[in-house]
Amino acid sequence: MGIMKTDPQKRGDYWCIQGWTNTLEKLHLDVDVVFFGNSITRGSSFEKYFPNVTICNLGYPGDNLDGMLLRVNQIKAVNPEKVFVMAGINGLYIQTEQVFTEKYVTMVDSIKQVVPNAKIYLQSILPVNPSMKDGKLFNKEKIAKCNDIIRIVAGQKGCIYVDLYRLYAVNGIMPTELTRDGIHLFPESYDRWAEEIRKYIEEPSDY
Repeated sequence: MGIMKTDPQKRGDYWCIQGWTNTLEKLHLDVDVVFFGNSITRGSSFEKYFPNVTICNLGYPGDNLDGMLLRVNQIKAVNPEKVFVMAGINGLYIQTEQVFTEKYVTMVDSIKQVVPNAKIYLQSILPVNPSMKDGKLFNKEKIAKCNDIIRIVAGQKGCIYVDLYRLYAVNGIMPTELTRDGIHLFPESYDRWAEEIRKYIEEPSDY
């Protein structure tokens, strides 16, 4: 597994994450699908779109690539057949593209190591609306470049790239009617996301 450059035990949420992971491990679950991400993933309710699929939502508000690296054992704990990853928006405004690439690759390698038989779907970063409060720190050009990086990493690592960006972007911007603050989606805005991934959710898990 990739090594974080800082001591993970110095994170304020370290022991909370360990406790959360321990709970998942002791549930002895075998789920069909894991959604792994930050608050955008956390806000989803994909179980309503796929009632016959066992889904575990591992969305953690505010999580960045370092934090998601720390949590990959949560994926292992629930033994999924498929893993849908959305990562990278948190902390993006202070990262270079090189640092983003290094952290993203390390996270993907770590996921592949803990669930080697799972299909992994790397979902693009969604557009933001810079005219709204939570979108002000980001620019559409950097998001587009990082989505290109995610697409390339998916090809290199044998993962499937899922382009959600195009479903939401209008001239590179998230329309105000789809987001409550410039980044996070309204509940009904997940409809198009669910329909886009339906083909992947419903396809056989065997390669």
